[in-house]
Formats: sequence, structure tokens, C-alpha cells
Amino acid sequence: MANYTAISSSLQLEELIHENEYTLIDFWATWCPPCKAIAPFFEKLAKENATDKKLAFVKVDVDATKDVAQQYKISAMPTFLLLRNGVVCKAVRGADAKAITKLVTYARKKGNGEKTTDEEEEEFSQIEFGGGASG
Repeated sequence: MANYTAISSSLQLEELIHENEYTLIDFWATWCPPCKAIAPFFEKLAKENATDKKLAFVKVDVDATKDVAQQYKISAMPTFLLLRNGVVCKAVRGADAKAITKLVTYARKKGNGEKTTDEEEEEFSQIEFGGGASG
């Protein structure tokens, strides 16, 4: 996997989630200015960090796939969910590049079996489990 996957159905998302240890989902909307602003950053992270079977990057248009947005109780855009083995472990609401980077760094290292530093563990634990995500 070299980039991100645009999801068109809940089945497609479920298959992708179960094929990867970690999945970072970007819930966005075409009418959302912060979504458009953070999109190039998300795509750059995906290009640099996606790892087959370890870390997948996914974009879900909440208007095109309403069932997926409802499944994860998405109420604000953008919302980024990090799933590990299909279970939501962290959520970031808003276009917070710093928090999203922390999610990616953590998932990439854990997925590749690398040791995370105490500082990275602390930063990851401090990312608030954003509202509205229940997996």
C-alpha cells in the first residue's frame, strides 16, 4: 500500500480494517473547509507511512457513505479515528496536524515492532479520545 484508500462502502472499510493492524480513518466532507485544508497533509502522511498489513490510511466522505459515518457516530468534520485490530483506540476531532502526526508515529512504530519512547507513549496517551467515536 503506497497511499490511502477512498472508501465507497462499509464492506470495503471492514475488509481493509481486518487486513491491517492499524487503520487511520479521515472522516471528511466536500463542503468542509478544514477538511480541505488538512487533506494534503493527510495524503503526505499516507504516502510516507502506509505499510501493507500494518498501517492503512483511509478517507471516508461522510455524505457519500453515510452508513459508515453513522456506524462510528461521526458528528464533526474532520474526525480522525485510529483503529487497532478493528477497535477504535484514539480519535482526533478537527484539523490538528500535530495530534494526527502523533497517531501516525505511534501506529507506524507499533505496527513495525519498533520500540516507542516514554515521551511518545506519554504524548499518545494524552491525545484525548475525541467525542463521538465508539467503533
